[in-house]
Amino acid sequence: MSPKLTPANYNAILLDPLVFYPEPRPSEQVSAATLQQILAYANDALRRSLSQRFMVVDRPGPGVLRIRAAFTSIATQEEGLKPYQYVPMAFVATMATRAATGTPQQAFVVIEVEGTDSVTGELLGQRVRVGTGERLAKVAGQEVVTLDTVKPLLDELASAAFPELSQYVKPK
Repeated sequence: MSPKLTPANYNAILLDPLVFYPEPRPSEQVSAATLQQILAYANDALRRSLSQRFMVVDRPGPGVLRIRAAFTSIATQEEGLKPYQYVPMAFVATMATRAATGTPQQAFVVIEVEGTDSVTGELLGQRVRVGTGERLAKVAGQEVVTLDTVKPLLDELASAAFPELSQYVKPK
Protein backbone atom coordinates (compact mmCIF):
# COMPACT_ATOMS: atom_id res chain seq x y z
CA MET A 1 0.00 0.00 0.00
CA SER A 2 1.23 3.44 -0.88
CA PRO A 3 1.50 5.99 1.92
CA LYS A 4 -0.49 8.33 -0.36
CA LEU A 5 -3.55 6.10 0.03
CA THR A 6 -5.24 7.72 3.06
CA PRO A 7 -8.77 8.93 3.90
CA ALA A 8 -7.37 12.46 3.76
CA ASN A 9 -6.55 11.94 0.06
CA TYR A 10 -9.38 9.62 -1.08
CA ASN A 11 -13.10 10.03 -0.45
CA ALA A 12 -14.75 8.00 -3.22
CA ILE A 13 -14.39 4.79 -5.22
CA LEU A 14 -14.66 4.16 -8.96
CA LEU A 15 -15.38 0.44 -9.32
CA ASP A 16 -14.49 -1.17 -12.63
CA PRO A 17 -16.56 -4.25 -13.49
CA LEU A 18 -15.24 -7.51 -12.07
CA VAL A 19 -13.98 -9.84 -14.84
CA PHE A 20 -12.74 -13.39 -15.35
CA TYR A 21 -9.07 -13.45 -16.33
CA PRO A 22 -8.39 -15.32 -18.47
CA GLU A 23 -11.85 -15.59 -20.00
CA PRO A 24 -13.44 -18.99 -19.22
CA ARG A 25 -15.06 -21.24 -21.80
CA PRO A 26 -18.47 -22.87 -21.31
CA SER A 27 -18.53 -26.64 -20.70
CA GLU A 28 -20.90 -29.42 -19.65
CA GLN A 29 -20.46 -28.30 -16.04
CA VAL A 30 -21.23 -24.61 -16.64
CA SER A 31 -22.99 -22.83 -19.48
CA ALA A 32 -22.07 -19.50 -21.04
CA ALA A 33 -25.32 -18.09 -19.63
CA THR A 34 -24.41 -19.25 -16.12
CA LEU A 35 -20.95 -17.69 -16.38
CA GLN A 36 -22.53 -14.38 -17.33
CA GLN A 37 -25.09 -14.68 -14.51
CA ILE A 38 -22.30 -15.35 -12.00
CA LEU A 39 -20.29 -12.37 -13.20
CA ALA A 40 -23.32 -10.05 -13.22
CA TYR A 41 -24.34 -11.17 -9.73
CA ALA A 42 -20.79 -10.76 -8.38
CA ASN A 43 -20.59 -7.24 -9.82
CA ASP A 44 -23.96 -6.25 -8.33
CA ALA A 45 -23.10 -7.75 -4.93
CA LEU A 46 -19.71 -6.01 -4.82
CA ARG A 47 -21.13 -2.63 -5.86
CA ARG A 48 -23.97 -2.95 -3.33
CA SER A 49 -21.54 -3.84 -0.54
CA LEU A 50 -19.12 -1.00 -1.26
CA SER A 51 -21.96 1.51 -1.76
CA GLN A 52 -23.19 0.86 1.77
CA ARG A 53 -19.87 2.03 3.24
CA PHE A 54 -18.34 4.37 0.66
CA MET A 55 -19.30 6.94 -1.94
CA VAL A 56 -19.14 5.05 -5.27
CA VAL A 57 -18.87 7.26 -8.35
CA ASP A 58 -19.06 6.57 -12.08
CA ARG A 59 -16.17 8.70 -13.35
CA PRO A 60 -12.56 9.52 -12.45
CA GLY A 61 -11.77 12.62 -10.44
CA PRO A 62 -9.62 14.05 -7.67
CA GLY A 63 -9.84 11.99 -4.49
CA VAL A 64 -11.28 8.95 -6.32
CA LEU A 65 -9.68 5.52 -5.93
CA ARG A 66 -10.18 3.28 -8.98
CA ILE A 67 -10.58 -0.39 -8.08
CA ARG A 68 -10.08 -3.13 -10.66
CA ALA A 69 -10.65 -6.78 -9.75
CA ALA A 70 -10.62 -10.14 -11.52
CA PHE A 71 -11.27 -13.79 -10.73
CA THR A 72 -7.78 -15.11 -11.55
CA SER A 73 -7.34 -18.66 -10.28
CA ILE A 74 -9.03 -21.60 -8.66
CA ALA A 75 -7.72 -24.70 -6.84
CA THR A 76 -8.97 -27.48 -4.62
CA GLN A 77 -7.93 -27.40 -0.98
CA GLU A 78 -5.80 -30.52 -0.99
CA GLU A 79 -4.14 -30.10 -4.39
CA GLY A 80 -2.85 -26.56 -4.44
CA LEU A 81 -2.59 -24.60 -7.66
CA LYS A 82 -1.63 -26.41 -10.83
CA PRO A 83 -0.93 -24.59 -14.09
CA TYR A 84 -4.24 -25.59 -15.69
CA GLN A 85 -6.17 -24.33 -12.67
CA TYR A 86 -5.30 -20.73 -13.39
CA VAL A 87 -8.26 -20.79 -15.76
CA PRO A 88 -11.63 -20.36 -13.99
CA MET A 89 -13.12 -23.21 -16.02
CA ALA A 90 -10.65 -25.57 -14.35
CA PHE A 91 -12.47 -24.72 -11.12
CA VAL A 92 -15.65 -26.17 -12.56
CA ALA A 93 -13.93 -29.33 -13.76
CA THR A 94 -12.10 -29.79 -10.47
CA MET A 95 -15.27 -29.38 -8.43
CA ALA A 96 -17.21 -31.76 -10.68
CA THR A 97 -14.48 -34.39 -10.45
CA ARG A 98 -14.34 -34.11 -6.67
CA ALA A 99 -18.11 -34.45 -6.46
CA ALA A 100 -18.18 -37.51 -8.70
CA THR A 101 -15.38 -39.29 -6.84
CA GLY A 102 -16.71 -38.41 -3.41
CA THR A 103 -13.61 -36.45 -2.41
CA PRO A 104 -13.97 -33.02 -0.82
CA GLN A 105 -15.45 -30.43 -3.14
CA GLN A 106 -13.94 -27.44 -1.40
CA ALA A 107 -12.23 -25.06 -3.79
CA PHE A 108 -10.48 -21.73 -3.48
CA VAL A 109 -11.56 -18.75 -5.58
CA VAL A 110 -8.82 -16.16 -5.93
CA ILE A 111 -9.64 -12.55 -6.75
CA GLU A 112 -6.83 -10.12 -7.47
CA VAL A 113 -7.50 -6.44 -6.85
CA GLU A 114 -5.58 -3.27 -7.59
CA GLY A 115 -6.28 0.30 -6.58
CA THR A 116 -5.03 3.23 -8.60
CA ASP A 117 -5.47 6.98 -8.52
CA SER A 118 -8.34 7.55 -10.97
CA VAL A 119 -6.72 10.69 -12.40
CA THR A 120 -3.01 9.82 -12.61
CA GLY A 121 -3.26 6.02 -12.87
CA GLU A 122 -0.60 5.65 -10.15
CA LEU A 123 -0.71 2.23 -8.51
CA LEU A 124 -1.61 2.73 -4.85
CA GLY A 125 -2.18 -0.82 -3.63
CA GLN A 126 -2.76 -4.44 -4.50
CA ARG A 127 -4.55 -7.23 -2.69
CA VAL A 128 -5.42 -10.86 -3.21
CA ARG A 129 -8.69 -12.15 -1.74
CA VAL A 130 -9.42 -15.86 -1.34
CA GLY A 131 -12.83 -17.40 -0.82
CA THR A 132 -13.95 -21.00 -0.49
CA GLY A 133 -17.02 -22.80 -1.74
CA GLU A 134 -18.02 -26.41 -1.86
CA ARG A 135 -21.45 -27.42 -3.18
CA LEU A 136 -22.51 -28.23 -6.73
CA ALA A 137 -26.04 -28.80 -7.96
CA LYS A 138 -27.06 -32.07 -9.61
CA VAL A 139 -28.94 -31.71 -12.86
CA ALA A 140 -29.95 -34.96 -14.59
CA GLY A 141 -27.41 -36.83 -12.45
CA GLN A 142 -24.50 -34.59 -13.45
CA GLU A 143 -22.73 -32.09 -11.20
CA VAL A 144 -23.10 -28.57 -12.59
CA VAL A 145 -22.40 -25.06 -11.44
CA THR A 146 -25.39 -22.74 -11.21
CA LEU A 147 -25.73 -19.20 -9.95
CA ASP A 148 -27.47 -20.55 -6.84
CA THR A 149 -24.49 -22.86 -6.23
CA VAL A 150 -22.05 -19.97 -5.96
CA LYS A 151 -24.31 -17.19 -4.57
CA PRO A 152 -23.32 -17.81 -0.93
CA LEU A 153 -19.63 -17.59 -1.83
CA LEU A 154 -20.14 -14.44 -3.93
CA ASP A 155 -22.20 -12.84 -1.15
CA GLU A 156 -19.50 -13.67 1.39
CA LEU A 157 -16.74 -12.23 -0.79
CA ALA A 158 -18.74 -9.07 -1.49
CA SER A 159 -19.73 -8.44 2.13
CA ALA A 160 -16.17 -8.99 3.31
CA ALA A 161 -14.71 -7.04 0.41
CA PHE A 162 -11.83 -4.92 1.45
CA PRO A 163 -12.60 -4.79 5.18
CA GLU A 164 -9.60 -2.55 5.73
CA LEU A 165 -10.62 -0.12 2.96
CA SER A 166 -11.83 2.47 5.49
CA GLN A 167 -8.18 2.86 6.51
CA TYR A 168 -7.49 4.17 3.01
CA VAL A 169 -10.72 5.77 1.76
CA LYS A 170 -13.03 8.05 3.74
CA PRO A 171 -16.26 6.17 4.60
CA LYS A 172 -19.66 7.79 3.98
